[in-house]
Amino acid sequence: MEVTYPKDIQSCTPDQLAKWVFLSSGELDLESLSAKLDFRVQVVSIFTGVSREVLENYPPKDINTVFSHMIHVLCSHEPKEEPDGRVLIGEQQYVFDTDFAHMTTGQIVDMKLIEDVYSDPCAVLSILYIEEGYKYNQVKEGTKNVILNKTSKRKQIFKEGFPGDEFLNVFAFFLSSYEKRKNAIYALKMAEAQMTMETMKKELTQELSTTVSGSSGQAT
Repeated sequence: MEVTYPKDIQSCTPDQLAKWVFLSSGELDLESLSAKLDFRVQVVSIFTGVSREVLENYPPKDINTVFSHMIHVLCSHEPKEEPDGRVLIGEQQYVFDTDFAHMTTGQIVDMKLIEDVYSDPCAVLSILYIEEGYKYNQVKEGTKNVILNKTSKRKQIFKEGFPGDEFLNVFAFFLSSYEKRKNAIYALKMAEAQMTMETMKKELTQELSTTVSGSSGQAT
């Protein structure tokens, strides 16, 4: 059986890399996992698109050849703190504004609808990267609901054409920001709950003070 797989990191698709990131994330000892044939089969399955059941019918030598190549490709990537924020696919430039404060309401709403960023990474990309010179879901002039640059079209283009190195950079940047935002929101909620408790205690103390009869010494 002939299989195809990426020759370099740029050739890796977002779907492949998202699966790899998910597989290799968490508390894992990659050195020991790499020695396990089952793990190697999973990696080869991700980057060839061939099911694990089919791959298990072939010699370990063939699995190891593809696995070694893919590990070399993945290790060759040098991550950046921030993505370039600009990719060229065909003749079209797509731009990502790394300042999330500039996101539109539509982008925020659509982002919240994504249930799992690992299983649908191109949905995230199609919200973050916009055609240069356009706004998110830009409406055609003179119309009310004709969208010039639909996310569904970008998503399809990104599935095959988005460069793997930029994807790894933006995905790491996005997940980091996503986690920070979740932690910040959690902290705010905790602070709000604490403030509510303090207010309730204060109000309760005042209420008790006004209802206690007798001398000032009894009003404690």
